Amino acid sequence: MAILDCLSGKIVKDKVFMRGFILAILLLDFTASTFAQDFADNAIEVEAKGSYLMGDGNSKQLAKQLAIFEAKRSALETAGKYLTHKSLLPFYEMKKEEIYSLAARETQGKILEERWEPIGKTMKCLIRIRAKVQISDFIKAGIQNRKLEKEDEKESLFEEMDPVLSKEIDPGKDIAKAYRLLRKREWRMAVIYLDHMEKKYSNWGNIYMAKAIALYALNAPSEMEKALEIACRLEKNRACDDLRRLKKVHNLDLAP
Repeated sequence: MAILDCLSGKIVKDKVFMRGFILAILLLDFTASTFAQDFADNAIEVEAKGSYLMGDGNSKQLAKQLAIFEAKRSALETAGKYLTHKSLLPFYEMKKEEIYSLAARETQGKILEERWEPIGKTMKCLIRIRAKVQISDFIKAGIQNRKLEKEDEKESLFEEMDPVLSKEIDPGKDIAKAYRLLRKREWRMAVIYLDHMEKKYSNWGNIYMAKAIALYALNAPSEMEKALEIACRLEKNRACDDLRRLKKVHNLDLAP
């Protein structure tokens, strides 16, 4: 009789446990579904433009990919501003440039317009897109950035001093590494890496913007100014603004 009572009590307990377990699964599924739905509901669609002036040795494919990247990066800036203030995105602060550059690889965009304009002896690619920016784009970028940080740590000094860039056209991944070097205050390594990037993306203003930061940190204001001038010439408005506003850097008077 005692055995039967014991078995009966165990069956009741098992039933209670199973009901609780099933309820927990249902609640978890509901939470996940609600979370996923919240992600979907907070996606932002943005129309944005990007351009790239072909440099020496650049292919039309590379120019188009850079123009698309610039358009996506612009879309992410617009969407990220609203998603961050709604507390749907973490405040990346120092890692923002890395995360946003990698997020541009995730964001889906539809090309609305593609134009090629002759500029002297070269061509400029102009792209207009409609992009759907989702919170998951930033989350995936953050995960990817952590993975790349670990890969960076495995590099030897020789590899850092003579970096080899992949032949694959991947501006988001390539520039993200430069920003990681800047964040880690590896100024000289950053300049060396950006010099190599110039050979791949010869007319990309972002390279010169990043280089200006490193050159400032290295107490090379005249070189910093030259980098900003190149970036400005390549239609990076931030560089043009900096040149107008900066008056004196490391005791060097910048040209008005």
